[in-house]
Amino acid sequence: MSQFDFPRINFHGSVLLDVPTGNNGKFSPLKIYNQDAALPYRPPRVNISPDLVSKIQGLNYDVKTDASGQSYVVIDSVTDEVYDDWATYLLGTSGHDDKFVDLYKNVPLDGPGDQPSLYEGLVQPGYWNYYGDLSVYAEEIRITGVQIPDGQGKVITYTPDNSDGCPAGLAQLLGQSFSFHQQFFDKKSKTTAMFCDVDSINDTCTQLFISLAGIYGEPNGEEKTFLSGVPCKSTFTWLSLCKVLNYNNGLLMPMSGGTYFESTINLNANQTDASVQQDLNQYAGFQVDALSMKILLHQVYEVRNPIYSEMPTAPLGNNQTSVHKNPARVAFSGSLCPFVESVDMKTHNVGRILKNEIVNNPTIKYTEANPPVVAPTPKGENQKPLDLPDTVQLPPAFVRVNPKENLISLDVINTICEYGVGFEEEYSKYGGDTSIKKFLGWENYDFGELTLKFVPDDKTAPTTIGSFNHKLDYNMNTFLARGGVMDFPLPSEISDFSAGKFAIYTSSDQELLMEDDYLIMSDQQGSYAEQGQLPSEGYKSDGAGRGPVILRCFYRGAPVTTPVLGKIRNGNTNKFQDFYFSDGVPFEYCTNEAGCVQYILGITPEQYNAPASQAEGLYFAANGYFIATRVLSADKDLEVYLNGEKPLTFQVLYDNILSNYNNVLPIMNAILPFKEEVWSEPYTMRRMLMLTDEKNWGGYMYMPVTRELSKNQQALLQMWAKLKINS
Repeated sequence: MSQFDFPRINFHGSVLLDVPTGNNGKFSPLKIYNQDAALPYRPPRVNISPDLVSKIQGLNYDVKTDASGQSYVVIDSVTDEVYDDWATYLLGTSGHDDKFVDLYKNVPLDGPGDQPSLYEGLVQPGYWNYYGDLSVYAEEIRITGVQIPDGQGKVITYTPDNSDGCPAGLAQLLGQSFSFHQQFFDKKSKTTAMFCDVDSINDTCTQLFISLAGIYGEPNGEEKTFLSGVPCKSTFTWLSLCKVLNYNNGLLMPMSGGTYFESTINLNANQTDASVQQDLNQYAGFQVDALSMKILLHQVYEVRNPIYSEMPTAPLGNNQTSVHKNPARVAFSGSLCPFVESVDMKTHNVGRILKNEIVNNPTIKYTEANPPVVAPTPKGENQKPLDLPDTVQLPPAFVRVNPKENLISLDVINTICEYGVGFEEEYSKYGGDTSIKKFLGWENYDFGELTLKFVPDDKTAPTTIGSFNHKLDYNMNTFLARGGVMDFPLPSEISDFSAGKFAIYTSSDQELLMEDDYLIMSDQQGSYAEQGQLPSEGYKSDGAGRGPVILRCFYRGAPVTTPVLGKIRNGNTNKFQDFYFSDGVPFEYCTNEAGCVQYILGITPEQYNAPASQAEGLYFAANGYFIATRVLSADKDLEVYLNGEKPLTFQVLYDNILSNYNNVLPIMNAILPFKEEVWSEPYTMRRMLMLTDEKNWGGYMYMPVTRELSKNQQALLQMWAKLKINS
């Protein structure tokens, strides 16, 4: 995909992220979910480090040991019947685990340095939104700008307040709504956008499934669809950890972050306005049948440590049930541009990547900003404003050379830090001691004048491409209208852009970001396999069927045609293997063991080894090239039921499948209670068969929406449904 082609249709607004938070392993060593088996720990447990075993036994707790040698204590008083209630209280305060308080007081949270104990660390097993439904619900997203080139090395940006001269077909889009609703004009319509993690415990690969996206409005009081289509699955990349400066504190992560999702929308020809289609074709220079979609999620606001008994239960967004609701509210910004079949990837931009090296991390002058950057103060007695770091590491920027339009374009939508301005008067009525007030507005941090230069390999003087500053170019309003992209005329004095690197410098001529020669990506960045399968069977990534994982490899923006030796590192074992990278080379991974692995890709050591000073997982999420995989358990113990050796009962179904959702996606129990009489009703089971059909795998209604059922688990669920239908 590309955020650089024309015309660009830019958008900004807000969405509700109704993610369920009960299985994300936030409070290790408390363990409630076995990701390898895709089943909960029933009851939950606390892992015990070797140095604490004797002490915990001395407190009269029964320390057990699993097959891997891991010691643990089972919180056996937390049965299925009380689990949901226990999950929504701080540890040791629900009344369901009183006898384990001494255990909690003597086991620290995992992490570097001295950590508080499980009892002191504000540990809430279900975290801040236990009953989320995985939906991404568009509240109000508007078209903020339309951009077209003038052919002379400049780009004209039209906005809702300045549309004079904008082509008529595109002008009518300004200020209109961008949405994922099933029926935009139906106020009760559901969203078709869902979040789903490949690795649901670690921050390695979040997927975004959207079954319909479009631009809608009511010009002259009449409902109108300007364009719509079906996007492909996308996965997040370039996870900035300090996008929001005054959330940049460990207590608030990942609220400080921002991240890309990139996808391609296949347009519905019969729902694309004729004048819009005409303008798309004219400026693209070809028949536009698909649009690249760049999304930045940022400005994340979560109410932390909520008091569930005071949390709202009224219908909100996509969630119309009576469960407790506390979705995150998130800014949603980006661009729609024509998809160029012969050039673009479907889920990543084909550009040149500029990275902020650790030695050049910028210093943030919080009090000198205008207005100043003010740290929030958590709710509770005797709280102080949060500490904020002096320096930040910026996420990558991207460059595209466009000789056709005489342009060089630079995307810094996730690179420029921002901060909240002004607070609401009150804290959330149900927020706990770590919750903070909402900001009233947002502004980009002023890094001063920044300059894009081309640095030749022959060490001759760099060529200035162009400069941009906060007042004219990246103040928040202008920034959003431009989709975070800066455009500069193509300099005539450079004949070969492959003979050097792009870099961004500050006004004091300090290097801020420098191009990384190689960019390695895949449209199958998040994929699934069955335990023990052969590579020839293919992997699941988007939609029905299976296929290969294909790596795309670029050197300074051009495909690598001659294989280059690099390495792939297994993120779990840290083992390396040599690998010859080239554009279009297939990647195969081991399926012997169930679980998730992040494979880190690189041609130079800097690409597959994180700096010693950085937390590795977070560093690679922000800067690395990787493939995230999930191998689903073979579940051979289910074969006795599938082949008829043993009778399939509801208890077997619950223990091996439904218990997972009862504990980590509990809203399912609110919608479709996990009771035999409910799961025996023929109509419900016919619906279940339809939703588990593989042809629906890429859609928002697929069951399970979390997509972690193994082949045998899915066969067992379908077998149960057919038995009940036939009976």
